[in-house]
Amino acid sequence: MEGHAADNRKSAVHQGAEVAQFSVVGTRIRQPDGPAKATGEAKFAGDISLPGMLIGKILRSPYPHAVIKSIDTSKAEALPGVMAVLTPDNVAEWKTFDRGMKDMPLVAGGYRVPSEEAVVNKVARHYGDAIAAVAAVDEHTAEEAIELLEVEYELLPFVLDAEEAMQPDAPQVSDLAPDNVGKHLFYPYPEGDVDKALAEADLVVSGVFSTHKQDHCTQETAACVAYLDASGRLNVWSQCQLAHLGRRELASIFKMPVNRIKLMTPFVGGSFGQRGAVCAEPIAVALALRSKRPVRLVFSREDNFLGLESRTGFKKIDIKMGFTSDGTLTAIKTQMIGTLGGYMGCGPMSSVIGMTLAMGHYRCPNRFGEAHMVMTNTPVSGAMRGFGNDAMMFCIEQLMDDAARRLGIDPIDIRLKNAKEPGEIASMGLELESTYMEDCLQLGAEAFGWHEKRTQAKKDEGPIKRGYGMATMSHCTGAAPLYLEHSNAMVKFNEDGSADLTVHPAPVGQHIWGALSQICAEELGIRAEDVHIVTGDTDVTLFEYGSDASRSTYAIGGATLRAARQAKEQMLARAAEMLEVPADRLEVKDRVVVVKGRPDKTVTVAEVCYDAIYAFGGRATNFAGKQSFESTWNSPTYGAYFAEVEVNTETGRVHVPRFVTAIDCGKAINPMAVEGQLEGGLQQGLGYALTENFIVNPKTGVVETDNYDSYKVPGALDMPDSTVLIVDKPDPKGPFGAKGVGEPGMVGIPPCIANAVYDAIGVRLRDLPMTPERVLEALTEKTEGETETVRGE
Repeated sequence: MEGHAADNRKSAVHQGAEVAQFSVVGTRIRQPDGPAKATGEAKFAGDISLPGMLIGKILRSPYPHAVIKSIDTSKAEALPGVMAVLTPDNVAEWKTFDRGMKDMPLVAGGYRVPSEEAVVNKVARHYGDAIAAVAAVDEHTAEEAIELLEVEYELLPFVLDAEEAMQPDAPQVSDLAPDNVGKHLFYPYPEGDVDKALAEADLVVSGVFSTHKQDHCTQETAACVAYLDASGRLNVWSQCQLAHLGRRELASIFKMPVNRIKLMTPFVGGSFGQRGAVCAEPIAVALALRSKRPVRLVFSREDNFLGLESRTGFKKIDIKMGFTSDGTLTAIKTQMIGTLGGYMGCGPMSSVIGMTLAMGHYRCPNRFGEAHMVMTNTPVSGAMRGFGNDAMMFCIEQLMDDAARRLGIDPIDIRLKNAKEPGEIASMGLELESTYMEDCLQLGAEAFGWHEKRTQAKKDEGPIKRGYGMATMSHCTGAAPLYLEHSNAMVKFNEDGSADLTVHPAPVGQHIWGALSQICAEELGIRAEDVHIVTGDTDVTLFEYGSDASRSTYAIGGATLRAARQAKEQMLARAAEMLEVPADRLEVKDRVVVVKGRPDKTVTVAEVCYDAIYAFGGRATNFAGKQSFESTWNSPTYGAYFAEVEVNTETGRVHVPRFVTAIDCGKAINPMAVEGQLEGGLQQGLGYALTENFIVNPKTGVVETDNYDSYKVPGALDMPDSTVLIVDKPDPKGPFGAKGVGEPGMVGIPPCIANAVYDAIGVRLRDLPMTPERVLEALTEKTEGETETVRGE
C-alpha cells in the first residue's frame, strides 16, 4: 500500500510566493532503493540464507483463554531433522516482555506497560497466542513437528467485549489489570470547565461512535533470522522499525549485554506501525539459542492476523461538543472505552494520542477527555497509521458537520472559523509554528468543485444516491514532547566529492532514503545521486529512536541537515584556503564551490576533498559531520479531504468515484514520494472506512478473518479518481521546511466518506466499517422513524 498510485490519479504542487529555491529538495529523484527492488536484488528477512540454517514454526492456541497444562514433545523431538522445541516450561529462564517497547518517560511522569508476554505462553490469552515453537531442517519437517505436539489444555472463561470485561463478574485477563482495565488515561491538556461550557452552549452536538481493529496487511509478513556467531554475539535480521530499541528489548529478554547483540535491518515490506513492536524476533532468537544454529522464522498470513498487533479498536467513543450560535467551538468532552486484547502492547497510548491530536485540532477553551483501555481475550491491539487520531477524527469531523448543518453554516466556513493560527498552542501542547489549513480547504474545494456541487441538483439514478462530503485533520510530526525524539546522523565526504550518510531509519516503503539523501545533498551542494546511504546495522549507526509518528523526514532529516552542515563548514574552510578568500564569501552548488560575485573563481568539491585527504605536512583530514538531534517542538501536518460517494439504497454498498486530498506537509522534499504516501493512505483509509472488518466470533473467540479470502482490502479497481494537492509552504522548524506525511494520508478519509454518505442518504453512520449491512440497517431505522412520525401526526 505504501507508495501505491492509482492509474487515474492527478496531482499538483502549489508553492507560496516566498518559497526558497532549491537545487535538490523539491525534485522528483529516482529512489536510491528503486533499482534493488525492481531487479529483485533487495534482500528482505525472508530472503536471508545462512549455512546450516533451520526453519522455525509456531503452534498457536485454538482457544481464547486456556492454561497449557502440558505439552508432550516426544514425538516431535523424535522426528528426524527437528533440532529444537520450545514450550512454556523450557523458556522460563528468559524474561517476559512488552512487545510495544513503549517504556520511555512522558513529560508528566513515567509511562510503563507491564511485561507479561513470554517467548511462548503458559496461559493463552487469545485465540492464536503462541504456546510452542519448533526449529527443523526444512519447512515440511517443521510443520510436521508442530502437528506432532500433543497439548493438554485447561479451558478458562473468556471475555471478548470491552464493556462486558469491565463488569465485576467478568473473567480476569490479567492480574495486573483490576476489572480488566489495563490503563485509565486522561487527555493530557485539559482546559476550562467543560460541563459548565456545555450547559451554556447555544448548541450541543453529540454522538456515540465505535471503531474497529484493522490489520496492517503489509505485503511482507513478519520475519526474522537469528544466529550466534563464533564469538558468541547474537546476530539478528529484524524488521523492527525501532532498531536500537529492538536490540535493547532483545537484550532484556535474553539477559544479554546490549553490546553482544548486532541487529540488522534488511529491506522491509511495509509496516504502518506494526513493526514498531518486536514481532518474530523473540521466538526466532530463542530457537537459535536453543538449537545453536541459524534460524529463519517467517510468519504465515494467518500468523500475521493472529499473532501481531493490529489497530486499536474503540468499543465506545462518546463525544459532546458545544458551540455558540455563530459556530464558535466552546467545549469538547470525550469518554472512550478501548479494546487492548490479551496483552497491553502499544494499545493504551492510542487513546492519549488520539485525544491529544483530535481535541487539539481546533481552537477550543474547554476540553476534557478520559479513556478506559480494557483487556479482553482477543488478539493484541497496538499502533497503526494514525494511532488513535483516525478514530477520534472520525467522530470530531462528523460532529463538526452536524453543527454546521444545524447552524446553517457551510462545513468549510465552520472549520475555518475554529482553525488555529501560528503562535497558538498546537495539539501537542507546543507553540504552533505553521499551519496552512486554509490553503488546503481553498485548493481542495476548488479542485473538487465543492461549492458548485452543493448548489446543483444531485443526479440520482434510481436506488443510487449521490453525496458530497469533506473533512479536515491535523497530525503530529514526531511525538515530542510525549516521547524522546532522539536521532543521529553522520556525513562523510569522500575524495571524489561524494558523501556517505550514516543513518538508521526503517526502510518500510516510504522512500526515506531518498528524502534523506536530498536533504544531505542540498546542504552539501552536491547531487542526490552523490549521497550513499550507510544504514541497517546497529554496530555502525549511532542511536536512532526509529521510524514512527511520521517523524523520519522531520527528525532524522533534522540530524542529517545538521551533520551535513558541519561537514560542509569543514570543506568550505579548506576551499577558502585554496581560493584565498574568507569562507563566508563562498557558496557551493552543483558540486562547485564559487566565490560570491566572482563566478570565474571556483574549485570543485571533489578537488577540495581530494586535496584534504591526500595532503602532506600535517594538513591531511577527512571532512565529516556527526550530529545529534532531539526535537523539542512538533510541527503538525494539516489536510483537507473531499469525497463524492454513490450509495446503493437497495444493496447498501458505498462506492467512492472521486476523491481530493489537499495536504500541508511543509516543503515537499520529494513531491512524488508525498503523492505516493497520500495515494496509499487513501487506499488504506477506504478499507478502514468501508470494507476491512476484523471479525472475532462472539461465541468462540475464534478470529474468522485471518486471510484475504475473508478480509477485504481495497484493490486497484476499488480506487477512486484521485487528485493530490500539495500546498508546499515551508515550516520554520523542519529540515528545509518539511513536515511529516506518513500517517496524515489516511486519518481524514473515514469522516470525509461518512459525511458524504450522510449527504447522500440522510443518515449518520457512527460505526466503522460502514458495511452494506450497516447502511441498510441505518436506512431501515430512518424509514421506521419517519413512519412513526407520520402515525403520530
